[in-house]
Amino acid sequence: MDSSFHFYVSNRFPCCVTGYHRKVSHTIRRSRPPFRAFRLTFAVAAATAVILITIRPIATFAAPGATAAPPRISTAAKPQRAHTAGFAPDNRTLFAPIAYLAPPGPARASRAITILNRQLDFQRKISFHPKLAPALQDVVDLLPPRQSTMIRAAALYSKPGVPWRAEPDGTHQICVTGRPSDGDYLYRLAPESRSPEEPARFSGVFGLKPAADSTPTSISSVTGTLGGELMLDTYGIGALVDASADALREVHGDLRPPWDSSPGAFNHHDRAALEKFHRQMPHLAAKFDHYLKFNNLLDEFNSTAGPVVLFNVDAEVRQDALKKYPLLYDFYRKVVPAVTAKSAIVDSHGNFWMREAFDHGHIHFTMMIRDGLLTPFNAAMQPAGEGLALNELARGSYRTLASAQVTSLAMNFGLANLGFATDYRRDSGSVTFATRMDAVPQLIAPPGVHEVMDLIAGDFLRGLATGNGGMKVKLSSRLLPNGIYDFSSVTTAQLNYSPTLELLARIGDAIANKHNDQVRAEERAFGEELFDAFVADYNDARPAIVALDLDKDSQPEKSK
Repeated sequence: MDSSFHFYVSNRFPCCVTGYHRKVSHTIRRSRPPFRAFRLTFAVAAATAVILITIRPIATFAAPGATAAPPRISTAAKPQRAHTAGFAPDNRTLFAPIAYLAPPGPARASRAITILNRQLDFQRKISFHPKLAPALQDVVDLLPPRQSTMIRAAALYSKPGVPWRAEPDGTHQICVTGRPSDGDYLYRLAPESRSPEEPARFSGVFGLKPAADSTPTSISSVTGTLGGELMLDTYGIGALVDASADALREVHGDLRPPWDSSPGAFNHHDRAALEKFHRQMPHLAAKFDHYLKFNNLLDEFNSTAGPVVLFNVDAEVRQDALKKYPLLYDFYRKVVPAVTAKSAIVDSHGNFWMREAFDHGHIHFTMMIRDGLLTPFNAAMQPAGEGLALNELARGSYRTLASAQVTSLAMNFGLANLGFATDYRRDSGSVTFATRMDAVPQLIAPPGVHEVMDLIAGDFLRGLATGNGGMKVKLSSRLLPNGIYDFSSVTTAQLNYSPTLELLARIGDAIANKHNDQVRAEERAFGEELFDAFVADYNDARPAIVALDLDKDSQPEKSK
């Protein structure tokens, strides 16, 4: 299930939206990434897909207080202490964290099943079966492909034929509504933007406002706004945070010696985790086996503070498995081997909370868990501080840096220093992520070519990072008095006009448009294939989930 609240209605029109008493309030000033969903990939191998999707945006906070000295890791077998119970027992269902999707009270797991059933039905429609009404399709045909919308936004403001809604301040808007329609999710053009009033309804707006120094004949810069609001009768971000915190306890192999002496060795720890995954989620595990080759999954060490699990994925996509999706296969075979990308969430001491990378076809993802808590680690992949209980976090600030590059003709091209700062807030009924770009992206290019590229794209990137305080994204969910959750997201950015970039974008669009619709259809089909496997395992696991209501030791703690 994709709970990222990122909706796209086509390859061109960008529609993104993308009750608890807190136990402890932490103020954190060490690490920070933009809120974005953890993709339905490799974390599922160690836990449950529906829950771990949310770990990526939430589990990136530095622990409060000063960083403790990292304990020394030893390969010698030591008695496991009582706090090893922080990890979930091997016989507990991987779907146990789902119970946290329901408010505390009797029959919580059973109520969570009812809630998740509604969410899964909705998620299938909105994620894999979007449908555009004819009038909206006509507007989409007038807009540039979504991959170049930002670059061409200033020119788009005055494009003839687009049925803009003109606001008094000069803003041009396109408003959209969305609702379920049988097995699809139908988007329509709307005369104005209004908050939805029923569950599973969506309202979105795409707006462009000229800069103060613009004239009717010369629009050199615009402020772009992309916003959306969605009503759900299932759960809010807070419940996903609580479920994610519990899901971290599932991430382990057998927690037994012989312990690993260094990261990256595939041994009995990895096999134990994979065997549990295959036993409890056989349908999804079969899909992973079909599409992925795992070189490593996790490493388990012992320290003076007890067992440490390094969730340390090294996986490769089996290219031939993608042949059933010919356009995706062709893209992966030709383009992906030349691509490298990475992101690292670090604190002020240089310690990591999470790392992910794509390196010429190899997929890497790393995080550390101790006592069932997300734990910082250093460059040597040793614990570097106390763990963090995500469900107890009321506020925090965190940061991430990312880069991506493509190698062509023995030369590297790309972007580095993609930095974002986020403030996280949570109270009894709401969760908010407020993110801004806090660094000017740096171009990666060979000497000589770099100067030319900076002339072409430098002003656009500087405007994106610094204009109007930098690109901003705000995502939130709040519980309304009627028990419905209101999700909202707003992205704003200054988009400077660059005629050279626009020309390059047009060339790229002409190439991409040839197969864009078909590629998007294949992406959705691939996603639904994994989704179906997850749902099959979830349906099989329902008796084990219901049994949690009878097992006092397995019941989620009540909110305090």
